[in-house]
Amino acid sequence: MKKKIAHFKAQINYKTAEKGGLISPISSGFRSEIKFPFELKTYIAAQTFSETELIFPGDSASIDVTLNGADSFLDQLYEGMDFELSDNSGVIGEGIITELYFNS
Repeated sequence: MKKKIAHFKAQINYKTAEKGGLISPISSGFRSEIKFPFELKTYIAAQTFSETELIFPGDSASIDVTLNGADSFLDQLYEGMDFELSDNSGVIGEGIITELYFNS
């Protein structure tokens, strides 16, 4: 299987369980929904951790993100753009794009 290349690096703040966020630690490869402020559609965001093996509830980290099924949307991304990460329980974190890895 061909490995997908990350679309951007982001600084993400994961919420604690008390704030409706993560209940347990997550590892590299974790997937969640990602929602951008002006986009009606949500995408699946695969997150790759290069600085640590696990992210714990309440942690902040710089993470590589690959969007699945977002090819037509990639040209609208920009550095400084914010977003929300969610799962079935609600919003689990917020982030901001710090670096784009592709030429739009």
